[in-house]
Amino acid sequence: MAFETPPTNPEEKEALREQIRKLEQQLAEKEAKIAGAEKTAQAELERMYTAGELERPVEPKQSGWDEAPDIRKALRNMRNTDEVQAWYQYARGIFDDELLTETIMQGVWSDVRKSEKFDSGFKEDMRIKKRQYVMHSGDLTMGFSPNVTKKIYTRHAAEMDSLRKDANKRLTLQGPEAFFQSWDQLEWVDDDGKRHRDAESLEERYQKLIVAYNEANPGDKVEDSMDKNERRSVMFNAGMKMYDQISQNLADDEFTLMPGMLRGLYVVMRNMEVSSLSHYSKRDLDVKIPMVEFFIQEFKNAILGKREMSRENGLLFIWFVNQAGQSFIPFESIGQEYKDWYEIIKALVGRPRDVRAGTSIYPKLQDENERKKVNNAVVMKRINELRAAKGLPPMTVDEHPFARIGVGK
Repeated sequence: MAFETPPTNPEEKEALREQIRKLEQQLAEKEAKIAGAEKTAQAELERMYTAGELERPVEPKQSGWDEAPDIRKALRNMRNTDEVQAWYQYARGIFDDELLTETIMQGVWSDVRKSEKFDSGFKEDMRIKKRQYVMHSGDLTMGFSPNVTKKIYTRHAAEMDSLRKDANKRLTLQGPEAFFQSWDQLEWVDDDGKRHRDAESLEERYQKLIVAYNEANPGDKVEDSMDKNERRSVMFNAGMKMYDQISQNLADDEFTLMPGMLRGLYVVMRNMEVSSLSHYSKRDLDVKIPMVEFFIQEFKNAILGKREMSRENGLLFIWFVNQAGQSFIPFESIGQEYKDWYEIIKALVGRPRDVRAGTSIYPKLQDENERKKVNNAVVMKRINELRAAKGLPPMTVDEHPFARIGVGK
């Protein structure tokens, strides 16, 4: 196989640079055209909504027990499997009501899984149904309608799960804004600026599954033609709000019992807190290390102006650095690209004069008595070096992500 020798004389190098500049200019022009077309399309949609030609999408609401709080209270007070066993024997169809199945406490379902009075198929079905609301909120945050995905799943389970997996990976790597901007495009850019190209866009894969389902079920067709901007403003926000509502029904240890796809959902990880994460302490490192790297990446994104780190994720680092979380994983095993960022985190949140706190290569921020010196601290200089490399202005000690939640100020 022949290899081209890189140009060595100045004229060839300059010609190559000029070619690269032209390609970059062409790319910028195409991206500007795409942005202009999207803006025009959005303006036309607004006109059609105003004129009544289209009906504006309404944010879906998670069903609850507002009309029957006493029934919910009774279900939450169940402490054994007696009633579940009676329904299982004489009225199994009652478990098709997902709201009922989801509301029964996790401790009861754990006992069901241990019992020999229930068949394995029922146990697995309930394991999935118990957390169906988590998948629904995950679908919404990825731009999918749960009413559509539930039906597609009955015919094309593997394909739907594959689409969910890829969409969640992209949402995690891009964040909501960039994710939905490229929802119908083959090319996309992750948080670190790396370009990717897929064979089909998420929109194309989703619509193909809808078409396939409709062909097989002509009497029960589904449709989801919402604009990608509406998916961001309506569906994503609805998914995040839904998770806030339904997470009250989750036991602290329930996350460790979820299928891997549910545990890794962006909406779950963004809301992960100490009470939930601590139950992972006995899980294998190949489960725990990627989770820690996700939280560090969220901190990195916050420092580099990509998006805000959630309060729940931020408080995890207090646990990692100063409390029992120091033994959650061997932190030297995290990826090389995360190590310097974790050193920065330890310097920001580590208790200044507590020898038990995790040590950092950067001196810890000083207390309030030495406040005037803090903005010139070594760790703040390092943060601003990293920001300057991205063309961002300097950050003060009152502006870093942990200061926003009242830590390390």
